[in-house]
Amino acid sequence: MGIVDGKVIETTTQFEKPKTVLTTKEKIAFFAVNLGNIPLMSLLGGFLLIFYTDIVGLNPAMIGTLFLLSRVLDGVNDPIMGYVIDHLPQTKMGRFRSYIIIGTLITTAVFLMMWLGPSLAPSGKMAIAFIGYILFGFVFDLMDIPLNAMIPVMSAYDNDRNILSNIKGIAYAVGGMVIYIVTIPIVSSFATQRQGYHILIIAASVFVLVFSILGTLGIKERVYPVSQEAYKFRDVLRIIGSKPVFAHFVNTLLLQIGNGLTQGTLIFFYTYVLNRPDLFALAASGYIVGIIFASFVTPKLVRLFGKKNTKTFANILMMAGLFVLFFLPANQPMLFVLVTLIISPGMGVNQILVYSIQADNTDYIEWKKGYRAEGAIAAVNSFIIKAGLGVGSAVGAYLLAYVNYVPNQAQTVRTIQGLYWVNYLIPAMISLVALGVWIFGYPLNKQMTQVMRNELDILRGE
Repeated sequence: MGIVDGKVIETTTQFEKPKTVLTTKEKIAFFAVNLGNIPLMSLLGGFLLIFYTDIVGLNPAMIGTLFLLSRVLDGVNDPIMGYVIDHLPQTKMGRFRSYIIIGTLITTAVFLMMWLGPSLAPSGKMAIAFIGYILFGFVFDLMDIPLNAMIPVMSAYDNDRNILSNIKGIAYAVGGMVIYIVTIPIVSSFATQRQGYHILIIAASVFVLVFSILGTLGIKERVYPVSQEAYKFRDVLRIIGSKPVFAHFVNTLLLQIGNGLTQGTLIFFYTYVLNRPDLFALAASGYIVGIIFASFVTPKLVRLFGKKNTKTFANILMMAGLFVLFFLPANQPMLFVLVTLIISPGMGVNQILVYSIQADNTDYIEWKKGYRAEGAIAAVNSFIIKAGLGVGSAVGAYLLAYVNYVPNQAQTVRTIQGLYWVNYLIPAMISLVALGVWIFGYPLNKQMTQVMRNELDILRGE
């Protein structure tokens, strides 16, 4: 039982059976549509930098500038796109599903251009890379923001939202693991690495189209605004600036920047520092272990401690592991894999909770301001993903240039030390700052979230 504005609100007890409206078919479809999203960002985050430097022959400092410029433009574009998507007309498929399909078609075409254009063009490779990468940042919103807005509209029940967030996290982990496992063997199995990348990118594009479209057709929208009042564009900054949305935004952005650093340069570390590129897929796929483990324990931890405390524990585990990895000797490559596996549950819990917390923040805006803003809040999440990968990859590219990285050669002591910093020490320090933002900035604890949700149920007549 809680009290809000002098009203007594009944809360759900731990003995009540969790409510649900989701079918098994819909859960499978939601897994599929999220799986369809994975090749785009996994290939971009894990392999685009090394593809542009080692295959296309572009200067890493120029690539870093490209990544940063694109993120600046995203900072302007993403809130606008969130507002536009929230105000698009509702179709027979609902508020978001038709736009996922339209966005998938456009984004896949630009994805092909971003990879194949610089590689196949006889000249102007850097210009094509700039155009393709920046354009991808714009059009990816068309499919990603509506997809990220689906969890709060598929069900109003917290149990369902946790299930959907679990499904999304598992899809991201499984998809990412497969990408990291198959990329190097596929690329190496052709006459040239260039040809291998071309085949891989074309196959990945077909995969995105099939899974994203079929998955979208199998999910439903059920939650509609309490009020039909739509927010104004001037309200976008107020939405993003509300305390829970902003704290979650900053915390996740920092963690994604650290993740972007590691994603973009981890393959360099295993190839040139550990001299064990064969272990790269094993270390990267260790993430799936964390996601699977987290999918079982996260709901239990959330019921016991709430989302805020659970995420705090996960952040601490991940940060501590990064500091340990920084001090490991390069002549013990299996230790790197082992520690990565140990801290992977922290990464998994963070991944799973991101979207469930996003749904809570959507409810918070409706609770406090009286209107729904799925698109605006999902736009923040889309920006976080792209900005984290982009800024992290940009810093990684700049550091490669700064420490005199030379493709396809043995590296100097300076270069090796730089790869230690960019993969482990800098992400660990960023994680420490993110932890402070989360602990002191995020207000929605377990009790407050329950009171908020119960009052919204009364407003909806549930």
